[in-house]
Amino acid sequence: MTVKELEQLPYLEKLISREKARLQEMRDAADVKAQAITGMPHASGVSDRIGEVVPRVVDAERKLEKSIGEYIAQRNRLSLYIEKAANARIKLILKLRFLDQMTWQQVADEIGGKETEYSVKAFCYRYVEGNDPGPPPGQISLFE
Repeated sequence: MTVKELEQLPYLEKLISREKARLQEMRDAADVKAQAITGMPHASGVSDRIGEVVPRVVDAERKLEKSIGEYIAQRNRLSLYIEKAANARIKLILKLRFLDQMTWQQVADEIGGKETEYSVKAFCYRYVEGNDPGPPPGQISLFE
């Protein structure tokens, strides 16, 4: 697993959040609003707002489901990668940084001792770079 792959979760979370907000905006736009009764005749075009919005809402729901599936798959891959680490220190660093999304300073504070943000970051990156066999032969990495 590469550093790029390890850093994908926050971006996937932001993507899901934006897609949820967009979907809610579409649903709100489809709400039927009461017609103002003024007693004055008016000529407005006939439109089916719900009929226009439903296909877009369905498409947005599919995109959201796909993004959630990608997030779950990436989080599972990351969890498995962390569990395979032989060293408890690196497991903790990887978990705090990439699953719990702490800053490097927060990771160093959580570990304690004489750790600094630079020491935990360097330890993490050395571990990742030293243990990344790359994608299996014939498979292309998704994050290049």
